[in-house]
Amino acid sequence: MPATRLLIALAILALTTCALSAHDGTQLAQAGTESSPPPATPAPSPTPAQTAAPEQKLVGLAAWNKLVGNSISGTEDGKPLIEYYAPDGAAKSMLGNEISTGTWMLVGEVICFKYADDDKPECYKLEVAGDTATMYDEKGTGTRYQILKGNPKGL
Repeated sequence: MPATRLLIALAILALTTCALSAHDGTQLAQAGTESSPPPATPAPSPTPAQTAAPEQKLVGLAAWNKLVGNSISGTEDGKPLIEYYAPDGAAKSMLGNEISTGTWMLVGEVICFKYADDDKPECYKLEVAGDTATMYDEKGTGTRYQILKGNPKGL
């Protein structure tokens, strides 16, 4: 009976070895037999989607630093909007063909703007990811804008 168990164990081992080598494509060599090396296959190169890191979302000062000295572009009330944020605290806006000048100030994690025709400052939570800025009003409604380098409209 012990010889039968040994034969069964060897048969199971042989079947397992064959199944494993068939599954992962490796070749096993037994003592006393010759075996050719497995064919060399190049490692698959990562695709751009695999190598690109997700864009980090910035908020507060880190986000605002991406806008200072630059402009945003989008739409407001169905009109094209370009707004430039100068390093000296000036904000210049062109909504349609109307140009306005105001100021910006960072208050904690919130950016506030005060234009001449505003009764009080308008404040927004800012989030930046890549070249997109999203400003959230006090109700949590977000508006997206494209970040433009510098002051392309000369505001």
